[in-house]
Amino acid sequence: MNSVNNMPEDCAKQWEILLLLLSSEEKKIDRTNENEIDTMNYFYNNKGVQKILLHWLQQMKMSYARKTSESDTALKCDEVSLFWRLRGNEKFRANLLEESYKCYTSSVLYAKHNSLMYALALANRSATLLRLKRFQECLSDITMALSNGYPIEQHHKLLMRRADCYIELQQRTEARASLDAAIHHADSLNFSAVNAMEFDRHLKILERKLESVVGDTIKEPVKLPDCYMGFNPQFQAASNAIELRCNDTVGRHVVAKANTKRGDVLFSEEPYAWVTLPSDEKVCEMCCEADINPVPCSVCSRSVYCSESCRALALFHRWECEAAQCALFPTIGIAHLALRVLLISANNGFPVPPRRLPEPCTATDLFKSYAQVDKIKIYDKNTPPFYRMFNLVTNFDKMNNMDYIQYALTATMLTLYLENFTLFFDYLPSKVPCSLSHAELRLFAAAVILRSLGQLVCNGHATLSLSTVEEANGRNERTLTEREVRRATAIYPSAAMMNHSCDPNIINTFYKSRLIIRCSRELSPGSEVLNCYGPHRAREPTAQRRSQLRAQYMFTCNCTACRDNERKDFLLLFSAYACQSCKGPISWQSKQPRCQQCSAEFHPDRALALIDRAEELASQAELAVCLESRCDKMLASYRLRQQVWHRHHAGLRVTADKLARLYADVGEFSKSMDLIKQNIQNLEYQFGSFSVEVAHELRKLSDVMLERIVNSSQHVDHREWCLETHKIIKKAIQLMELNYGPWEPVVSRLKDQEALVSSLLAESRTPEAADCIHHNLHYNLKI
Repeated sequence: MNSVNNMPEDCAKQWEILLLLLSSEEKKIDRTNENEIDTMNYFYNNKGVQKILLHWLQQMKMSYARKTSESDTALKCDEVSLFWRLRGNEKFRANLLEESYKCYTSSVLYAKHNSLMYALALANRSATLLRLKRFQECLSDITMALSNGYPIEQHHKLLMRRADCYIELQQRTEARASLDAAIHHADSLNFSAVNAMEFDRHLKILERKLESVVGDTIKEPVKLPDCYMGFNPQFQAASNAIELRCNDTVGRHVVAKANTKRGDVLFSEEPYAWVTLPSDEKVCEMCCEADINPVPCSVCSRSVYCSESCRALALFHRWECEAAQCALFPTIGIAHLALRVLLISANNGFPVPPRRLPEPCTATDLFKSYAQVDKIKIYDKNTPPFYRMFNLVTNFDKMNNMDYIQYALTATMLTLYLENFTLFFDYLPSKVPCSLSHAELRLFAAAVILRSLGQLVCNGHATLSLSTVEEANGRNERTLTEREVRRATAIYPSAAMMNHSCDPNIINTFYKSRLIIRCSRELSPGSEVLNCYGPHRAREPTAQRRSQLRAQYMFTCNCTACRDNERKDFLLLFSAYACQSCKGPISWQSKQPRCQQCSAEFHPDRALALIDRAEELASQAELAVCLESRCDKMLASYRLRQQVWHRHHAGLRVTADKLARLYADVGEFSKSMDLIKQNIQNLEYQFGSFSVEVAHELRKLSDVMLERIVNSSQHVDHREWCLETHKIIKKAIQLMELNYGPWEPVVSRLKDQEALVSSLLAESRTPEAADCIHHNLHYNLKI
């Protein structure tokens, strides 16, 4: 193990090398047929391994759990908080609101909890939030600032700001109460003449604003869809329209027991455990809500929550806080989720096994007792959730020995972390159903982590949602863009019972951390409910899909899509060149390619030369200052590509998308719409009519169609345009709700567009409303 000394200076980069070196030393013995207790008994009690891993953990703490610069620290530091607050003040005075918000958020993260610095950072952030029209978040910051020591002589400012928020939210009662509280507090202060005059001026402005608020508008909470036919009491979190079965051929699997239609909810499940993924975007560690106004951990600056209530619920963080300071979790990847499984299980309490345990009890006895259960009956709603988690498959017996050893080493490291950096093992004895010795308790915890690692690799679920950003290019053009992003990795034991198909019949959607699964097409009784574990028939060829599934899930896929020999070359269409004689697809594999339809010879050199020229024109289009010139060059690039590529080539869609955007910018809406419609037909052919890809294209189309209406209100075809636009928007709403859920902001925007077009059709539009829509409408042609 001398080579352990030759490591990178950055200890975070040492981890993978350390695993490789240690596992290479241990690979001579095949341990994949051992049980988790035996494996961890060897590694956790190996003094050499312990010494190396503990030394690495201590290096991580010394390197990261400290103030690393004047602008960053893992713990709380008022100096760093002040640095960011002063910078936020500069941005705020320059009216750079988004930038000032980010600076104030950093100030909040680094300020010591329940201190004046924390209160000041929250108050300053609330001022920016008010200007950004994020009123609910502004109210939250005001409440926290007032309860965390904000100077009492300044309370009236925050009370006035609170009143302003309630006025904007059309909540008259709360606004009046806040104004009265501000007046009462101001009366208790000895204002100077100047300050009194300023207070009265601000008060009169708010009083006038309040006159226009006639009542209280309460925002309706999000209503999640119910499971079709209600919940199944024998299958936790599943619909009564499906059931869990088991046989020797496919093991446990999910089958429909009633007719279901597209959109019916089959599962609505909260995860057993979850972890948010490293990202520039802040996501709540407790509920996985995205785009939050971060509330930090009271000890470290690395973990954030959407509210104080979520922070209070995140009991697991008391054992993770030190690791978060040490930058451990970005380094170890999915192993963080394995640790979280142990912490959540301990927090809930490990259940009493169905069979009596021997005295004295060992970790092996407890482990065996949790496995000796009916693998179907544990999904009854009254069974403790731990049994469903514990009895997910691990595939350790099919795993590469080196991988298994690396998982065991990772579990050893995390157990050493809990033992040496936290008080977890003082807490754990009260959470297990039997008395375990000091050594057996640690062995049990290490084995749970190891088992969870194997389970998560083949049962983990990425939680996805849309992230909306407004982008600006060098020409100061703004584009509202939706990106599908991974927020977290989670484990859903009931949904994990679905087998894989490269052509699935369900759609996964997420509300915060909750997984809501819908039918993507009709199912009849007896049909198996099938998920896609990643490789999809519309995105990857059969051989590549099978290879990926074998590597991660240890099986050879034999689904209908993989057995379909007639469509085995289907994906080649989307990267094919066009035959110059018959326009049929050509995907050359030899030095002298020919068209398979007409046998005409194909000349790759000529085709590639035309593509090079098309790339040059596209680059020129990007640099051109004049919109018309950009359109002309992009059109020339597109036509060259049409000569060379098959009509279904994915590259043509990309170029058509850019050209459609340019046409919309110059007011050539009909040409823009034609290109988007062409892309929709192409995407329907590849992904299906109800796919997420088609949903996004329909949303683009609805934007351009609405812009055409607003810009041509006196056109003779105005009513027909409105009817067509209304139809497209409704279809876009239908597909967005199916693929993402009605709670996504993009659905709300589409419904606002639908309401506008409905009002236009009813001839109730006002010029002011049209001007407002025209001013705020942005295209989305870059998804």
